Amino acid sequence: MLHIEVEYLTGVARAADDRGDGADWPPQPDRLFSALTASWAARGETAAERAALEWLERQDPPAIACTEATARDGVPVFVPPNDDSGTALTVLPTRRRRQDRRFPASVPDSPVVRFVWATEPETAVLAALDGLARATSSLGHSASLVRCRALQADEPDGPVRRPRRTVYPGRLAELEHRHRVGDRPAPGVAVPPIPAIDGATAPASVFGPDWIVFGHAGEPRPDAVAGAIACKALLRTVLAGYGERPVPAWVSGHAPDGAPLSTPHLAAVPLLDAGGRWSQGRLMGLALVPPRDVTQAVARARDPAAHTVARADVDLMEQETGLLHALREVRDRDQDGFGLVLRLPGGLEWRLARDPAETRRSLRPETYAGPATTWGTVTPIALDRHPKKDGDVADIIGDACARIGLPRPAAVAPAKHAALQGAPSARASGHAPPWTGWRRPDSVATRRLTHAVLRFPEPVAGPVILGAGRFVGLGLCRPLDRPSDRPPRGEETA
Repeated sequence: MLHIEVEYLTGVARAADDRGDGADWPPQPDRLFSALTASWAARGETAAERAALEWLERQDPPAIACTEATARDGVPVFVPPNDDSGTALTVLPTRRRRQDRRFPASVPDSPVVRFVWATEPETAVLAALDGLARATSSLGHSASLVRCRALQADEPDGPVRRPRRTVYPGRLAELEHRHRVGDRPAPGVAVPPIPAIDGATAPASVFGPDWIVFGHAGEPRPDAVAGAIACKALLRTVLAGYGERPVPAWVSGHAPDGAPLSTPHLAAVPLLDAGGRWSQGRLMGLALVPPRDVTQAVARARDPAAHTVARADVDLMEQETGLLHALREVRDRDQDGFGLVLRLPGGLEWRLARDPAETRRSLRPETYAGPATTWGTVTPIALDRHPKKDGDVADIIGDACARIGLPRPAAVAPAKHAALQGAPSARASGHAPPWTGWRRPDSVATRRLTHAVLRFPEPVAGPVILGAGRFVGLGLCRPLDRPSDRPPRGEETA
C-alpha cells in the first residue's frame, strides 16, 4: 500500500475549512496534492514527477490515518490590506484601513498523519512521489511546517477516516491553468460518505445523534460540577417556550395524564472540555438530545428520495419544528443570532449561543457518537439503585446499559476519578467544602455517583448516557479509542 506520511513539526495544523472560518481537520487529499504540485513546479517540472502526479490523481480516494484534534479558537486579527491606489492618504499609518482576518488551526493529539492508498505504485512512481513529498515544507498555511515522505507499508494499525474531498483525473492540468491565469483553484471534488461500522450496523442507544448545541457565549459561566443543574434549567426553558401550546410527550417527559414517560424522551447534557492533553474541565456548553426514534422519523420524513412518508413521521417532524420554535420564543434578543440566557440558582445568568457548525471538539455531537468498544464517563453516573456491596456497581451499570438499548458490557471499571483528562471527580475530596462536589436536581440528589470505564463485547453507537440522571446529563460517556486515553484498571465483570 502507498503511504504518504505528514508530520506537523510545530504540532499545529494551520488550514481553513471550506467555509473559511473553521479549522480543516484532518487535512484532505486535495490539499496534499496541491502541495505536491507546488513542489513539482519549484523543482523544475520534470516529466517523471509529472507522470507520478498524474498517476496519483487517477487513484481512488485514500484513507486518512490520524488522531482527533482540538480546534483552536479563531481570534480575529486586524491586518493592513494591500495598498489602496485611490488616494495617497490611506498609506499613512493613522489613515490605513484594517481588515479582519482569522487563522483557524487544529492541535492534533498526534502530529503524524498518513494518507493511505490501497495500491502499490511502480518503483519509479514511488521514488518520484517520495522526492516531491520530501521537498514539501508546508501544508495549508505557509506557517504550517511539515515533514513528508512517501513509502510502501501495510495497513495502518489504528482507525482511519474517509476523506471529504479528493482529486480526480485532470486535477494537475487544472491547477496549472489556474496558476497561469492567476485564479485561486477551487477545492477538490467531494467524496460521498459511506457507512463503516456505525449506527446502521452497531447496537445503538435510544438517544439520537442529532443534537441542538449551545456554546458558552459570555462570562460568568457555571462550574462543570453544576452541569446537571444547568441542564435542568435548559429543559425548563424549553418548556417555557411553548407557552400555552401543547408540549409533545417526548419533549416534556410526561404522558398526557402527567405520569412520567416510560419511553425515551428529550435529554440535556453538559459539554465539558475533557479528554484532551490540556483539558481543564470547563463547561463549554449544553446540548439537547432527542430520542433516536424521533431523529430517525424526522430523517425519513425529510428524505428527498422517499416516494411516501408515514403520517407518524410527519407528525414527529412537525413536533421537532415546534421545539425549534419554542427555543426561538425564549431566545436572548440582545444577542446576535440564536442565543439563550439560562437563569441558574444563586442568581447566575449564563449566556449561550447556538452554532450548528461548532468546530470545538467538546461541542461536536460526533465526539460522543462512536461507535466504539470502550467508553469512559465525562460526567459521573447516578446509580439507579444503592449498591449493597461494591461488586453490585458493575451489575447496576450493566442494567443501565440495557435500559438504553445497549448490550451489557463485558467489563466495568468503576472509579472515583474519570479516565478522561479534565473531567471532575465523582465525589469531592474528604476535607473539601460541599460546594466543590456535583450539584444535582432534587430527583437525583441522593443517588450515589461514580465514574466508570465500560468495555463492550462489540462496538456500540452512542450517545451513551447512563443512570438515573441521564436526562439531566449525568452519565454522559465518550469513546476511549485514542492512545492518550487511560485504559481501565481494576475491571469488574458486569
